Amino acid sequence: MIRSLRLSILALLAMTVSAPAAHARVEADEAQKLYDQVTPSLVAVKYTWESELGRRELTGAAVVIGDDGLVMSTISVFDQRLPDAQMKEFKILIPSQEKDADEIEAVFIGRDERTSLAFLRPKDQDKDGKDSNHHWKPLKFEEQPVKVGDPILSVGILPEAASYKSYLMQSTVAVALRGEVPQVLVDGGLAGLGSPVFNADGKAIGLVGRPQPGVTVWLNDPTNAMGSINNPPKFYTPARDFLQSLQDPPEAGKPQDLPWIGVPQLTGLNKDVSEVFGLTNQPAVQVGEVISDTPAAKSGLKQGDIIVKLNGEPLERGDEASELPGILARKILRMKPGTEVTLGILRKRGEPLQEIKVTLEPRPLRANLAKRYYAEDLGFTVRDLTFYDTYGRHLPTDSKGVVVALIRPQSSSQSGGLDNNDMITQLNGEPVANVDEFEKVYKQVRKDKPKAAVVLVVHRENREDTVRIEPPQ
Repeated sequence: MIRSLRLSILALLAMTVSAPAAHARVEADEAQKLYDQVTPSLVAVKYTWESELGRRELTGAAVVIGDDGLVMSTISVFDQRLPDAQMKEFKILIPSQEKDADEIEAVFIGRDERTSLAFLRPKDQDKDGKDSNHHWKPLKFEEQPVKVGDPILSVGILPEAASYKSYLMQSTVAVALRGEVPQVLVDGGLAGLGSPVFNADGKAIGLVGRPQPGVTVWLNDPTNAMGSINNPPKFYTPARDFLQSLQDPPEAGKPQDLPWIGVPQLTGLNKDVSEVFGLTNQPAVQVGEVISDTPAAKSGLKQGDIIVKLNGEPLERGDEASELPGILARKILRMKPGTEVTLGILRKRGEPLQEIKVTLEPRPLRANLAKRYYAEDLGFTVRDLTFYDTYGRHLPTDSKGVVVALIRPQSSSQSGGLDNNDMITQLNGEPVANVDEFEKVYKQVRKDKPKAAVVLVVHRENREDTVRIEPPQ
C-alpha cells in the first residue's frame, strides 16, 4: 500500500517536472514503420479457468518471442492463485483485419516467478519444433539504458470488440525507479498490460509487465474492457529484469525448480538503525526468524544477523529501506537450487563482517500445485497440506491433514460453519492424513449414510474445533 501510494505521488510529480520533455517525439513516419513491424509479433492468449464454481474464459495480451511460436505474457494473466490443474484449453489468438482472429491450440509452458512472466507454445509442431501452420515473427528484447526526456513508444492490442487491433502510444521517460522490480515511469501513457516498449531506435527495451491501479489485466473484461485506454499505464519494466527468462524459460509439464534459504522475515535497515550499527550509507537487511532444518539454519545464520553483502558484493540499493528485503530475495530467487551463496553478515557493532556460506535448496511445494478434492454435495474443496500451511500454524512439518481451499457460497458447508483455510484432521472419527485418504473416507461415509451429518475435526488458530455439516435433504 505504501509503495503504491509512493508511486502515485511520483507519477504526479513526474508529469509536472518532465512536461517540457513531452516535445521529444518520434516522427510520424518512423512511428508508423515501428507499428507495422511490431504488429505481427502481438497476439492474445486465451484459456478456460474451470473451477468448482464453473467455467470462465480469460484473455490477455502476449508477445511472440520465438521462431517456434513461443509467446510471453505477464504472470498476472495466469494468476498464481489458480491451481494449475484448473487452467485448460489454452489458445494463441492471431489477430487479423480481414477475418476473425485465428485460434491456435497451445501448450502452457508455465509461470516464471523469477521474472513474473508466463509462456505458451503452439501445440502442433513439426519434427523440427516449428509450427507448420503459421509463420511467426518473434520480437527480440535487449537491455538499453534510458535517460529522462527520451522518447518511448509502446504497441499493444485492443479487446475482441475492436478485432484485437494493435495501437501505438508515445510518451517520454520521466524517471527510473529502483526496487524489488525496477520500473521506469513515463510522462504520458503506455499501451496496456503485456505490451512491449521501444526506444526511438525501434529497439524493444521493456514490457508493461506489472499490474497498475485502474489498469485491467484482461483484454475482454466485461466491466472494464477499455480500462487501459481510459487509464493508460505509467510504468514499464526494463528488459534487463526479465532477459533471464527469455534465455532460460520454464519447461512444459515440469514445475519450476526455485531456490530458498528458509528465512521468511527480513527487514531493511532504515537510516537511523544503520547508523547505530555503523553502516551509514550501506544497504543492509536484518534477519528475522530462521526456520529450523533449512539452508539458513544449517549454515549457522541466526535471528538478528545483519546481511551487508551477497557473494562479496554490497547489497543492491533501493529507493527506500523497505525495498531491500525484496531486492535481496529476488536476487536469490534467480539462482539455481544447489548454488552456494556467501552472505557477509554483521553480528555486533564494530566487529568485522563474518562470511556464512549457504547452499540453496528447492523451495517447498506451493498450494497451486497441491492435489485437490471437491466434496460436491456439501460444497467444499480440500487440498494437501504444504510446508507453508504447517509453518503458518506453528505445527511440525510432518503434521497430517488437509486444508479447506474453497467454500461454495450458500452451501451446506458454509451453513455448517466450515471456513476457508481450516485444517481438517478427522472425518467422522477417522483420521485423514492427505487428500487421497480424505477422498476415500468421504466417499465411503456418503455411500453408507448419504443423509447423515458429516462431523469434521478442524485446526484453527492453535485450537481444535468440531464442525457438523448437515447434507441437503
